[in-house]
Amino acid sequence: MEATLSITNVSFINENTLVLDLSNKRSIQIPLDEFPDIAALNTQEKEDFEIIDDEYLSFLAIDEIYSLKDLIGYKNQ
Repeated sequence: MEATLSITNVSFINENTLVLDLSNKRSIQIPLDEFPDIAALNTQEKEDFEIIDDEYLSFLAIDEIYSLKDLIGYKNQ
């Protein structure tokens, strides 16, 4: 049985790089080039996020919910 990967924490290392800490003890740095609405958030807005059901990310300042698969660029074959 395959374990489901989940988001355990969210942080930013600079204004253009999102870091996701994952349940498998890995961290992934995500350039925000593909997510300009997140990149446009100010520092306070970036800190005001919610992890939903361990696999979705939402920022209160924007009306969008991002799945873990979308953020890491995983595409179903």
